[in-house]
This record gives sequence, structure tokens and C-alpha cells, in this order.
Amino acid sequence: MHKPPRYRRTYARLTAATVLALGAGLASTTLAGPAVAVPGLVRAAAVGAGDSASTKETIATCPVGTRVLGGGGAIQGGDSHVRLTRLQALGSTDQFAVGAAEDGAYAGSWLLFAYAICGQAPAGLQYVSFHSPSDSDGHKTGSVECPAGKTAISYGGRTTGGGGHVVLTAIGPTGGLTGTKVIADEDEDGLVTDWSLWAYAVCANPLPGQQLVYADALPADSVPDTVTVACPSAKRVHGLGSTITSGFGEVHHHELTPNATLTSVTVIAVEDASGAGQNWWTRGYAVCAY
Repeated sequence: MHKPPRYRRTYARLTAATVLALGAGLASTTLAGPAVAVPGLVRAAAVGAGDSASTKETIATCPVGTRVLGGGGAIQGGDSHVRLTRLQALGSTDQFAVGAAEDGAYAGSWLLFAYAICGQAPAGLQYVSFHSPSDSDGHKTGSVECPAGKTAISYGGRTTGGGGHVVLTAIGPTGGLTGTKVIADEDEDGLVTDWSLWAYAVCANPLPGQQLVYADALPADSVPDTVTVACPSAKRVHGLGSTITSGFGEVHHHELTPNATLTSVTVIAVEDASGAGQNWWTRGYAVCAY
């Protein structure tokens, strides 16, 4: 059994957690404890083949009788040559899809992990999406809002047509915490072909005790970031996300994962193989609820 990946060049950071209230292994891990907003909350995981394919997708499947609520993914190996391209809850099949692609030719083998956050359907559960036009713009931003009265309990994003030359710079909340905002940038090599951007939100009626927690990797510099975001005591992770600031397509996400007990989120961001010419920093998000 492969262990969940951790990027080797981690760096100790001063982190600060802020809470924004919205209202009053590879086996699944079931949470025990007091009453929860989503009964039967579990993390399901899957890992793909360890080879040198230039693009990969791995699918984590929720246990029978549960719905996919969110999830994350991680790359093991690949050095700075592989970046995440897809993090998407598939409401029609109750799976979580993770995609990644090499930035140019890379001869080494690497693994792609997918993690699904699953549970019984909360009230008002709904999956919504936004798809940008397909063109050759080097920078794209897309957002999608939940229907009135609902909040986003998890975020997702995807690029299509970019190969390994488009970076998911941000997958996180909209300003009102009722949707998902996704940003993507071409890397310094650029593209002459068209590509597009997707934004995904899993929506529901506000969960009991639902809040957005985030942590920042500061100060800004050019060292790989590892950010851990912990939910307050007794609350569990339902969704996650991250934003890289001032990466300009030269920094990408290597990992966005919930831990096995769904009490915290880990985000890892690294510069590409040619490095970045400026300082940058990363913010990790966790959507927590009872």
C-alpha cells in the first residue's frame, strides 16, 4: 500500500487561521463521535498506476448509500514536472475525479491519488458548474454560484485542452461563500491552442456550524509551501481549496488533500522545473461543519 504523498522540500512557515462563520490509507475511514451535520461522513481514496504516462486521471468512489460532497488529490513523484489539472465531485456517479499532467516530457514514474469526502445527502444537495469559452487567452477566471439560500460546501475546478501548460492557480470560495471561484494561467511556455476552464460547486442548505477556515504560508518567498488547515474541535472537513498568489503560472498545486479523519486539510504548492522569478505565497481553505 502506498502512503499518501508529501513533497520532500517542505518549509516551516508562520501560519494564521481565520474562521468565517456561515451560521448558528486507501480504505474508507468512518467518523465516530457526537451528532454530525452529515451522518456517515467518510473519506474514500484511490491511487492510479505508477508509470510515466503524460496525463492521468484517478477516481475515488464513495461507499454505497453515500453521496460525494467534496474531495482532493495529490501527486507522488514527478518532482516539479507534474501539476494537478482536475478536482471535481461527480454528482451523477458519487465519485471524485482528480487529473494531472506533465509539463513537457518527463521520463520518471509518478502516482496520482484521489480522495472523496462522502456522506448521507444533506438537505438541498445540488451540483452546479460553469464552463468558460475555449480560446487562447493566457489567463482565465470563472465562478459559479449556488442557488439562493444555499451555500457551497466544497469547491472544484478543471482545465481542458491545456495539456501540462495551464496551471490551476486558485480553487476557492466566492466573496459571499455561496459559490466557487477558479483561476487558471498558462505557464511561461504559453500555448497556441485553445483551452477552457471549469468551476464546480457542491451546494446545500447551510450545515450546522458551517464555517470557512483558512491558513496562509507567509512570508512570500520562492520556497515550496506546505500549509495545514485544521477544523475547530468536533467539526469535520466537508470541502477544501487553495489559492496561489503571485505565481503567474510558474507555481502549481502538488497536493490538496483532506486527512483520513477529516479534521484537517494539507495544501502543497511548488515552483515548476525552471523556477519562478518572484516571491509568492499560498492560502489553504477548509469548509468545516459539525
